[in-house]
Amino acid sequence: MALDYELPIHYLPEIDILLFLLPKVGVALIVGTIVGIEREYRGKLAGIKTNALICAASALFTAASLMMSDYGSATPAPSADVTRIVSQIVSGIGFIGAGAIFKSQSKVQGLTTAAVIWTVSALGIMIGYGIFLSTIIITIGLICFLSFVAYFEKRFFKHRSHSSSDHNSGKGGTMD
Repeated sequence: MALDYELPIHYLPEIDILLFLLPKVGVALIVGTIVGIEREYRGKLAGIKTNALICAASALFTAASLMMSDYGSATPAPSADVTRIVSQIVSGIGFIGAGAIFKSQSKVQGLTTAAVIWTVSALGIMIGYGIFLSTIIITIGLICFLSFVAYFEKRFFKHRSHSSSDHNSGKGGTMD
């Protein structure tokens, strides 16, 4: 019995989709986990799971937008703008980052966490576009930067306490 319909010319088998997406999502999970380990080690609330999932989701959305621009319809869509998804990722991550910022009395906490979340999302976007080597180098630089600044602040700004009550409460770390 013959099929009553034809497959689109640009039909992409499921296995090819997996082979395209899995390496990107895998690398994004690793990159996000590495950044998350640093944040977890410092006692910050946005740790391993948060950073890994944000990086992986950003990579997945970006890679999916690339696939849809090439294979989304029966006819090629050369005018498809793949940056539209990226702009929505940036907006969504901005919303998540805003939720990480808290103000109590005269202290504002969570700005560094919000910035790290945004940076991890940018790393995920780069991975989604297939930019692996630069992403890994930038991730190493980010970890070195965060570690150096934490050491520098601890050594030279001992009088500045971000949230000493959070460190002693046993309920997690600070959002910085």
